[in-house]
Amino acid sequence: MAVPKIAIVISHPIQHFCPQFASYAKSGEWNVKVFFASAMGYKTYKDNRFGVEINWNNLYLDKFAYEFLNEGKVLRSDYLLDAPELGSKLDEFNPDAVIVYGYIQKFQRRAISWTHKNKKKLLFIADSELRHKRNLFKSFLKRWILPFYLKKPQAFLTVGDANEQYYRYFGVKDYKFYRTFFPIDIELYKESVKQKEAFKKEVYKKYNISPNAFLCCNVGKLVDFKAQTQLVDLLFKLKNYTDKEIVIFIIGSGPDFEDIKLKSSELSNHRIILTGFVKPEELPEYYGACEVYIHPSGKDPHSLAISEAIYMGCVPIISSLCGSYGPTDDVRPGFNGFVYEYAKIDQLAYYILILINNPDLLKEFSENSMNIAKWHQELAHGKGLRAALNNIFNNNIEF
Repeated sequence: MAVPKIAIVISHPIQHFCPQFASYAKSGEWNVKVFFASAMGYKTYKDNRFGVEINWNNLYLDKFAYEFLNEGKVLRSDYLLDAPELGSKLDEFNPDAVIVYGYIQKFQRRAISWTHKNKKKLLFIADSELRHKRNLFKSFLKRWILPFYLKKPQAFLTVGDANEQYYRYFGVKDYKFYRTFFPIDIELYKESVKQKEAFKKEVYKKYNISPNAFLCCNVGKLVDFKAQTQLVDLLFKLKNYTDKEIVIFIIGSGPDFEDIKLKSSELSNHRIILTGFVKPEELPEYYGACEVYIHPSGKDPHSLAISEAIYMGCVPIISSLCGSYGPTDDVRPGFNGFVYEYAKIDQLAYYILILINNPDLLKEFSENSMNIAKWHQELAHGKGLRAALNNIFNNNIEF
């Protein structure tokens, strides 16, 4: 067939998805057009959890075709988000396949209905998993409603092991899975990984850190379910177990900022450094300076920060309620990182001490992280989509 026309339907410009769209367009294999229901992110908006006004600088909108629906207004990306003109816009573009991100929002369901009505191929993306606790009533509703939507796609662009387990639970067959992973800003990180040593020197100097210190970091909104306060508990726990100074960067802002600041002020042997909100393009400096990335969250389907951190060679230690671990995922326990039972600070401390006391293992895990991340980003920036499209159009799974 001729070059397939691919419509991508998504809520708004998101700083890590837009580089993926740029990669799709750059390949020349597909005629890609992205339809945004809101201009949030492209235009400034107030993020209540971060507590700051945000607009993203690295959206690569000049690298791919796109259209803002709803007259380019900044609309909240919640379940009410809709774009009544989406159907007519899809009629006009006449794609061979539509990639839809989720089903909760009205405009997403509108896109799914359009593909069914017009007999077009539907590729579906979501980051759902079964690891964190859910409202029982919502779980009951999903058990009855979700299989109806999940019968429709010809392909699922999956983001990890836990994500595929979720789909299986609702009856999706494995032959529809095409591992794609969530993308990072690959051009930024390709250049940044070359500067790891320079980043390390800059960060150590900027924060007056001892050359022998052991650096860790966490990135995310400072909210209760992200559980960054547990990182302070970790350093209190480690007080009597190592002479090496441990420094943890907590990168982000939010309602827990002051609590963490107050609690960490009582530390003596080790340090918490609260950076506040850091622009995405500046995050590689922190990842590059740190040996370990810690993610203590009680709910995180598939964290972008973990994907970024392992690309920069960080060794990940994450909680059991995160969706980013498994035998073929970003975090492969015992190969490039560790998983500890959520909120079990003793386990988390144990894994930190293993890495401090075994520098060869730390180096091995770091190298494994970079190799995993490189392959995952190749899938995210074209290989995963290529496999899916080749199969659903040509019954050919090679890529």
